[in-house]
Amino acid sequence: MLYQEWGFIGSPFQTTSLPPSELGERLLVGRARELESLERKISSAPKIATLEGLNGVGKTSIVNIAAYRLFDRHLRSEGQPLYIPARKIFQLSPNQALDSFIDSALMEIAQTLIDKASEIQKSGTKIQTKPLDRWLNSPQLSSFQGGAWVVQVGTQRETNTSSGFERSGFRKAVLGWLEEIFPEAASGGIICTIDNLELLQSSEYARSLLLCGALGIVYGVVASPRLEGYLHKPIEVSGIDDRYAPDILTSRITAYALNPSESYLPLRPADFAHLYDLLKGNLRSVLSYADDYCQHVGDLDREPYDDNQKADAFSTWLKGQCKIAYEACRQELRPKALEVFRNAASFGGIFSPSDFVDFGFNSIPAFRPHIRDLEAAGLVVSTQDDGDKRRKTIQITPKGWLVYAYNG
Repeated sequence: MLYQEWGFIGSPFQTTSLPPSELGERLLVGRARELESLERKISSAPKIATLEGLNGVGKTSIVNIAAYRLFDRHLRSEGQPLYIPARKIFQLSPNQALDSFIDSALMEIAQTLIDKASEIQKSGTKIQTKPLDRWLNSPQLSSFQGGAWVVQVGTQRETNTSSGFERSGFRKAVLGWLEEIFPEAASGGIICTIDNLELLQSSEYARSLLLCGALGIVYGVVASPRLEGYLHKPIEVSGIDDRYAPDILTSRITAYALNPSESYLPLRPADFAHLYDLLKGNLRSVLSYADDYCQHVGDLDREPYDDNQKADAFSTWLKGQCKIAYEACRQELRPKALEVFRNAASFGGIFSPSDFVDFGFNSIPAFRPHIRDLEAAGLVVSTQDDGDKRRKTIQITPKGWLVYAYNG
């Protein structure tokens, strides 16, 4: 493996969300303000904390680390509320019934309590998990289908129809367990993260919920009369301040290198910061492109070693990436669409169809075909507001910023 040869335990450019752990906390850079705000809102039950921001900006990582810090605070300080991060991020598929989701969410909540039981008990909080652990995991419960729990016993699959596995009994057991552990809002709760809005109606089944949404979507939900007073104003998550960009790379080198002073990486912090600035703080894409560059260097006959060689190698590679992105879409776009794209970039890369006048059009229908052309070329992406299907936020993609850097 390339990174092992360079003295790392794994890739320092992993694009998955940071885990709710000590490692995740060390890797989260430049988010002190968002973390403090989110922790304060989580602790202000029963209103639900919400976040919104552009895709890839790191919303889920902020949620995970805030949840971990609250849990760690309880373990370290007597009398602090008990907040426990759920084991997984929750999503509701279009074909999944709400009752089915509620059961799967409660299953994860129960398993989270079982997994964390030993740590919780060390802090002095009493929690009895054995009865429910036996119920859930002996035999292993796998899904709920057709009104009965389907369980896995060895290699044979069979349906358990006993009253112990009935839906109502299961819910009663888990919810009763939650009431026992968290008798009041100030006691804490299980922190569950939901990344789509349809689930809000089931919020009664978890003590603390976090809702993540793309830019502008949570505001549409907050405006719904049915949810008036249930949600905190969303925390707006933008890119990490540019001055922290070099620290993002150095923190990952420190975390993943076997010996940071002896490890090798062809990417300098300054080059990482340049890439971060070029891609407008889309950290997921920055990490992905940084990995692409390192893989490119791994294919070279000779790796750059001193700072000058590394700077030249990165600059040459980046110019090549910008040219490739530009050439890939140049033939697909009409001059007017390219003009719209350049104007969008000069406006900051975020706009909506209602901004048509700023782009020199007299109506949304006249503006819309050029947006569709840019979407088809992969230069912009639209996010629709689930609360108002007519409302969209449009943003330039990382590929788009590469194109703009070449032809801007």
